[in-house]
Amino acid sequence: MDTLSELLEAHPARGSLDIRCQWSGQWAVPHVAEDPGVVCFHVVMRGRIYVQVPGHEVVSAMAGDVIVLPGGDAHVVAGGPSDWDQPLPSYGVRHHPLLSWRTSEEDAPELDMFCGRIDFGQGASALLTALPRIMHMPGSACVSQSSLEAVVEMMRAEVQQASPGSRCVVGQLSLTLFTLVLRHWWSRSEDMRGVMGLLREPRLRPAALAMLSRFHETLTIEWLASSCHMSRASFLRLFERVTQATPAGMLSRLRMDAAAGRLMRSRESISQIAAAVGFQSDSAFIRAFERQHGMTPAAYRHGGSRPG
Repeated sequence: MDTLSELLEAHPARGSLDIRCQWSGQWAVPHVAEDPGVVCFHVVMRGRIYVQVPGHEVVSAMAGDVIVLPGGDAHVVAGGPSDWDQPLPSYGVRHHPLLSWRTSEEDAPELDMFCGRIDFGQGASALLTALPRIMHMPGSACVSQSSLEAVVEMMRAEVQQASPGSRCVVGQLSLTLFTLVLRHWWSRSEDMRGVMGLLREPRLRPAALAMLSRFHETLTIEWLASSCHMSRASFLRLFERVTQATPAGMLSRLRMDAAAGRLMRSRESISQIAAAVGFQSDSAFIRAFERQHGMTPAAYRHGGSRPG
């Protein structure tokens, strides 16, 4: 099995289309942060949008493009590059069994866009935090252009027809869309670091998959080396050459990134988050978090920002 398929099969998810937007003019729509483990995406079928994530460059997407936010970050979608302070667009809601269809009822609105989500639950936090905060797949330049066009056209047809089983179909198509975005990023990102760099190295792939899915467990160097059918010394040399980090350092980073996501997007207590990322002691968790993020978990929750 190829690496990307193996990675996604280890992290099952549920997809959905939630909103269809059809409107014109100057507008801006703020989106709140999603729950931990929820990816959000926007598919532009007509027109152009601008997406702003705090601390990140504005991304422009035109018809045929897909925007994915793996961490479900809060963001603003606008109709123009300087429309951030514009009000919400004026629209009515068309009754539809699959999604909220928001339309200005014009004959040819400037924008036609799907908005949806992929829910991985809380078991994929290490995977999602290892991805870029915002991913843009241009429809005209992606490695799977014909597949992307077919998926979007099937989405549009299923929403239009709303036939029996359409909810399941568009859910599966949403997962396919996310896979195509990952494939595009995977093919274009030559200098992957961290755990994604490990996945690119076939000899270290078993360790990388284990670290992504079981980072909250006690994974010893001996166990990781054995999973790769390597000696401890050979494993460490290759691991450190590929990642410029130690296995312990990598596991700590995965745990702290997962903890940061939970702090920003859930109401779990510090103790609950500490246990979820593999700590038996709150004090040990707080010290480890402060070493990586430069502040306590409480300070991060109330005033920090997600690491880029």
